Amino acid sequence: MTLTLSIVALISAILTIYAKLRESELLQFIFKPLTMIAIILLAFLNSSAPMSFYQKAILAGLIFSMIGDVFLIKDKQFFVQGLFSFLIGHICYIVAFWTSPNLPSAIFYAAYIAFFLTILWKHLGKLKIPVIIYSLAIAVMSWMALSRTIENHNHHTLHAFLGSVAFVISDSLLGFNKFKSPVPLAHVWILATYFLAQWLIALSV
Repeated sequence: MTLTLSIVALISAILTIYAKLRESELLQFIFKPLTMIAIILLAFLNSSAPMSFYQKAILAGLIFSMIGDVFLIKDKQFFVQGLFSFLIGHICYIVAFWTSPNLPSAIFYAAYIAFFLTILWKHLGKLKIPVIIYSLAIAVMSWMALSRTIENHNHHTLHAFLGSVAFVISDSLLGFNKFKSPVPLAHVWILATYFLAQWLIALSV
């Protein structure tokens, strides 16, 4: 079932990217949620019975991410709503990944966020505060995933960490493309790394 759902997610993700490149909102409204539904089902069916707290938190994060996906199809009107949905999703992931923080690695994440926000700062306009909050949330999410992997290294924690890194890459590309300057084939890279991130996080349950 994991392989089947992964193939469905891959095909649907490719069709989502195609729809985005063709600027077809109708196809995006079909295939973007469908990709996430396949990933959510993958996580759900691989969860234990009864589900652990970790599994419930990951599923909640995936669901809020899917809601954010739908908002961002019309990002010019609903960018803030999409950002807020993903913020809640990242909070769910932070709760799931939470462990004793690895302090040395915090330096890297703090430096990256400071560097990235410096690049975007004068282009953010009224969105400075929301973007700061979101950037901190995704940094903490990935930091906790790394800390959890360092503390207890196995394929579950490694999937979560690699997923968090793919998420940081995806959102960094999205932010740079939206606020700073166009990135060649931006939507291909943003969506590819985003769906990869969610798939890897789903595999961590």
